[in-house]
Amino acid sequence: MKKILLLLISLILISCSDDSDENVGLIFDQNAFLENRQLWEENGISNYTFSQEYFSLSVGGQPKIKSIIINGELDSIFIQSINVNNLPVEEFIHYETVDDIFQFIEWSTGYSQDLINSNQSTLISVEYDITYDETYHYPTKISFKGRHSEPMLGGLSVDIILSDFKIPQ
Repeated sequence: MKKILLLLISLILISCSDDSDENVGLIFDQNAFLENRQLWEENGISNYTFSQEYFSLSVGGQPKIKSIIINGELDSIFIQSINVNNLPVEEFIHYETVDDIFQFIEWSTGYSQDLINSNQSTLISVEYDITYDETYHYPTKISFKGRHSEPMLGGLSVDIILSDFKIPQ
């Protein structure tokens, strides 16, 4: 009975181990990203509004920010939720357009891959989880989390939520 119990405990520990090859490197659905980016561009939407919220372990949560896009360019941006610090919108991490968000994803996955491959970094994997709008194909939620070879206080963890997307009539 003790041997069976030890075997079961060993199997559980092995199955819960984070050192498997599937948890190393960049975990990112490049095909879904490219497909949704192309579909977004094919939609040709140049006038729209959207809200964004940003949270990371390094900066914490930020107020909800609304962007108004006219002819593919940022027309105006403002803070929608309570800003207890009374900081201007420029002080917060935000992305002006949906195209900027796609560019950020492209840049951050490349940067993550560079860090994973670097001998100077303890980062061994970054997992991206991106949800796309089924109608217009822009990202509605971007989450990415890093895993390090050594214990790391805080670490890499970012969540960006896009909501309230509207096309003016």
